[in-house]
Formats: sequence, C-alpha cells, structure tokens
Amino acid sequence: MRPSPHPSVTRNVLLSVFAITGLVLAYFVARFNFLTDDAYILFRYSKNFAEGFGLVYNPGTEPPVEGYSEFLWAVLLGAVEWLHLDVTVWSRVLTIAGSFLTLFLVLDFARCKFNLGIPALVATGFFFAANPTVGVWSTSGLSSSLFVLAIFVYFSALFLDEDNPRGVVAGLAGVATSMMRADGPYWVVCIGVVALLGSLWRRKHQKGTVPVPGLFASGPFRTAVLQTVGILAVCGGIFLAWRLHVYGDYLPNTARAKVGMTALSLERGIKYLLSYWVMLPVIPAVFFLGIVAMAARLLRGSRAALGARDAATLTVAATFAYGVLVGGDFMAMGRFFLPAAPFLALIFGVLIETTIKARPSLAIALFSIGILTNAQPSYGQHLVPKSVRERLHFRWTSPTYSTEYSYWSGMSNRCQKWADIGRALKLHAKPTDSLVLVPIGAIGYYSGMVIYDSMGLTNREVLEASEPGTNRSSPGHDRLVPMQFFDRYEPTYRQAKILPKWTKPAEYAAFQADPGVQLIELKEEQGFEPGAILMLRKW
Repeated sequence: MRPSPHPSVTRNVLLSVFAITGLVLAYFVARFNFLTDDAYILFRYSKNFAEGFGLVYNPGTEPPVEGYSEFLWAVLLGAVEWLHLDVTVWSRVLTIAGSFLTLFLVLDFARCKFNLGIPALVATGFFFAANPTVGVWSTSGLSSSLFVLAIFVYFSALFLDEDNPRGVVAGLAGVATSMMRADGPYWVVCIGVVALLGSLWRRKHQKGTVPVPGLFASGPFRTAVLQTVGILAVCGGIFLAWRLHVYGDYLPNTARAKVGMTALSLERGIKYLLSYWVMLPVIPAVFFLGIVAMAARLLRGSRAALGARDAATLTVAATFAYGVLVGGDFMAMGRFFLPAAPFLALIFGVLIETTIKARPSLAIALFSIGILTNAQPSYGQHLVPKSVRERLHFRWTSPTYSTEYSYWSGMSNRCQKWADIGRALKLHAKPTDSLVLVPIGAIGYYSGMVIYDSMGLTNREVLEASEPGTNRSSPGHDRLVPMQFFDRYEPTYRQAKILPKWTKPAEYAAFQADPGVQLIELKEEQGFEPGAILMLRKW
C-alpha cells in the first residue's frame, strides 16, 4: 500500500514546492548549459546508426568497436538523428526534463515515505536543485540525468512500500539503468541487495530468526523479487548476447580503455572523492549523519533499520565507493557522484524534519548553511582553503590545480573550439581523409572523417599496446600511444587546428614555410572568426 503523506502536504502543496524548487534548478541548469566533447562521440555513433551503418564510430570497421558507454542513450539519440532534429539541442532538452522529473519524484517520495512537512520538503528540493553536480550534468549531451532518473525509479519501486514492492516497475527501471550506462548494473545490484537485507532484517524482528533467501515465504515481496530478477535476467541476457554478437566482447571498449584497478588508480580515486568532499563539505556532513542514524537504528534493533532511509544512505555510500574503485573521473563537478544527489537530498530533508521537532531555530540555520554551501562551487567559491584543495589534485595530466567551476568552463570552451575545427574540416577535407586525435568527439562528429583514437576508445589495437595505471595521468586517460603507433594506417593528417587572426607573424611564417602544412582561409560568412586559418599538418 502506498504510504500516506504528511496531512499538511497536499498534492497542490507538492506541486507548489516543485515549482519553487524547480525555478532554482532551472537557474543552475541555465548557468551550466553546455556540451562536452565526449557527448559528440556518442552523437557520431547515433548518427551512423540513424544512417544505417549500425552503432559504429568509423563505418566499415570490422569488427566494430563499442567505444561508447551509454547504449540506450545512443539508440534514443539515433531516433533524434533519424528525425533530422538537432541532436545538440534535443539531447539537452531530454536530459533537462530528466532532472526535473527526478526532482518531482524525490519530492513525492519524501512526502509519502518520510511524511515530511512543508519546510523539510522545501529543504529537500532546494538541496537537490542547488547541487552543482546536478546543475552541470543536467545538460552536457550525456545521459547522466536520465541515468539518475532510472536509478531513482528503481529505488522508489523497491522502497516506497518495502513489504510490497513493485516488481515489474523495478525490473524495467533496472533494465533502463543497466542499458543507459554500462556501469548501471552496479547500482542495480547494490540497491537490490539492500532491499533484500532489509526484508531479512524485518523478518528477523517479526519472527526472531533470519531465514535464508531461498526460504522466503510466498507473498508480495517474493513475487516482486521474482518479477524484478526475471525481467533483469531476460533483458540482460538478450542484451549481453547482442553485445557479444556485434562487438565480440561482454564489456564496452570504454570500460577497458578507462578503467584499470591499480594502486595508482586507487590513490587517484581516493583523491577524487576527498576533492569532492572538500568542494562540497555539506555533502560528507549529511552523509555521515545518515551513517550515524543508521547505526543507531541497527544498534537499537529497530524494525525500521535498513528501510528506505538507510537504503538512501547506503546508496550514497555505494556511489562514493564506485568513484574510488574506478579511479575517478576527469570531468568537472564530480560527475560520477551524481547518482548520490537525490538520496543526499532525502537524507537532508529527514535531518531538517527531525531538527524542526527539537529545535526549529537550529533547523533554519542548518537549512541556510546546507543550501548556501551547496551552491558556492557554482561560482568558483569554496569554504575549504585552496592549499587543502591543491593537495587533493587528481587530474595528474594537468600540472596545476583549478577549481571545478574553472575546469567546467574550460571543458565547455574546448568543446566549442573542437566543434569549429570539425566544421572547418567538413568544408575542406574529404570524408575518406583520416586524422589521428585525442579529442575525437566534436571534431569527429562534424568532420565525418576517419578518426584514429590515441586513447583507445574506438581502437582495440591501442589497448593491446598499452597498460592502464602505469603513469600518473588524469582519470580516463590511462591509455595513450605515441603518434607513430598509427603509421600502419597511413593517416592523411596528424594535426588540425584553427589559427586565430592574432597568431604571431613568426609562427605563421613557419607554417607557411613547412611543406607538410596546408593553410586554408576560413570565411566569416561560414560562421568562423574573421581572419581564422585552418592549419592541417600532413602525416
């Protein structure tokens, strides 16, 4: 049975709180509206899929390489491309919608499951909406917000009514989670295990013994488990068989290219987590308060232990552990920790509700501190001194530390620059021409050229010739081969860049004198800056 909400929080009140907190979310989404270069890798797969080449990066590659991590997103964007819609726009429309829907579901869950009153419900919404990780990754062109939405629907199906979970909904949401991103099964398993442990705990405190899972008495919970597991097994089996048939591997190439369990990657992952915590100190504070509350319930032998509140805390813990285990992520604002955002908001809302009953003035202070410190990094401001943050620098390829806001800005600007190079190549290079690149996204998408990837996302041979975690590199950049590795393919070009009009005369003269360099003037009416020159260095 669906739990009853707090009597003061009617449906209209819920919608009002959603509208108010939605305005905050809209502000931060607009502030961080951008595209990342990695999204263009997926766009190229989707475009080739829509044009009948299949989910491939370089059409004609045999066997094809799964150089993307977001299968379901690639298929959805393939439909966008097939409809001749602008994928750079509609990818963001869909993910923004995903963040707003997640916000609504979080508020509804907090209202019904935790019986939060209006102030605590507002705190829950603000904590989610003002989180810079949510603001940044509501756009980007990646499926991040939809991935979080799928995780939360799965969680809600299992924990809104713990004794009578919605098995079919959980199964379908688990499939969406697993197919939206290659690491989705991690969250499906973690949340599912917590649901199972919670059921065992409740049975213990009803009957005095802990039965093994195989001895579950028939009832709604076992029915839901069978439904969930059945849907996941059938759909997962079909998907795995398809992946093996098409790509010849049970893992995407991105997992092998970006993840390597070594001592260096573990050190980097720990710094990634600690860096996130010092950027947003309110996050570990809320998390550890959730841990303390869970421990207290367990020690008391409360039947409520390992229920929805503790499951939210454990989901946050699993998300933090994931970021450490995979060695972190080079992208801005803690992208790998985004799945924790809705659950942290729930924990914060419960904390405010509990404090209101004891000391209302303290609740107001906690609310103000929580929201303000949550929003600070969106403006490049931090509570923790720079000297501390510098010690936790984890992007080892970059010699100097930068704030997450500055790094986000750089990501956005670099992507636009690479998009301009791709558009220039589309005008002045042939589709059969080839180029060796590290940033293969926007240049590859707009140019349509054959691209050889130095990082190994779309080239299996790179993985065979390199080892992960053997040097201090940024997350996701462990594999890199020298340019001469690609001599065997005889590429057309080794470098493409746009020279701005303020290029130094001596540098420009050196390019003119180099017989291996081709200089092409770009026209302002084609969308390029006045005086811009495309420089192509032949192989």
